Amino acid sequence: MEKIDYLKEFMAKLQSLDRSRSLTIVFKDFLTLCTCSFAQTIYRSDELEQRYLQTVKQYTKEQAEEFSELLAFLVMALEEKYQDFLGEVFMRLNLGNSAIGQYETPYTVSKFMSEINFSELEISQKIANNHLITLSEPCCGSGGMIIAFAETMKEHKFNYQKHLYVEAIDIDEMSFMMAYIQLTLFGIPAKVIQGNTLTLKFQQVLFTPFYFLSGIEYKLQKINTNNKHELIETKNNNQKQNMQLQLFQL
Repeated sequence: MEKIDYLKEFMAKLQSLDRSRSLTIVFKDFLTLCTCSFAQTIYRSDELEQRYLQTVKQYTKEQAEEFSELLAFLVMALEEKYQDFLGEVFMRLNLGNSAIGQYETPYTVSKFMSEINFSELEISQKIANNHLITLSEPCCGSGGMIIAFAETMKEHKFNYQKHLYVEAIDIDEMSFMMAYIQLTLFGIPAKVIQGNTLTLKFQQVLFTPFYFLSGIEYKLQKINTNNKHELIETKNNNQKQNMQLQLFQL
């Protein structure tokens, strides 16, 4: 059986879906439909529902079905291997904004960076102490760096769906949606934010389904509680030491 080139098929389908609109708009609408669909499984939001309907009604029934085919290509490509599929589409079709320096890091580079910065000993110790592995990506793009780190964890026999928590931020809405979609499909527990990392002004926030399925909120609360207890204990020990020093000085 001949192997399907999912990237080629995806781009061909995207380019032919609606030639009356710009390719950027069609791609963004695809991202919007996927984001709303995935988030709605958790949020059950009227706002997400209306956004989905407002987007899809601009297309014919046949074109709407082609969006489903695009999603199928995406899912099959990610099942085939770990990769930044949407980031690759984004760059190959020149959908980025070069005026703001918008370029997606090639996945091979992301994977290399993940491997050279990976500490198996440190991660083993954190997991043994019931700590989460936390990853912050202040300019996440389509999530390639995060996907590469998750793949590296899996290669080292660590379950990233259980032990990893990610906070991913990007100022661009399309990057925000690309990251949310791919992190959702890979089952990565994450808080994905559209906003400016420097000014800390944020427009929207979505949690991936595995954030809830893995009980990340409970784990974070537990870690914060333990940290507070450790701080209190450290403070009390310091006070005792200060009292002993004062008595010795007298």
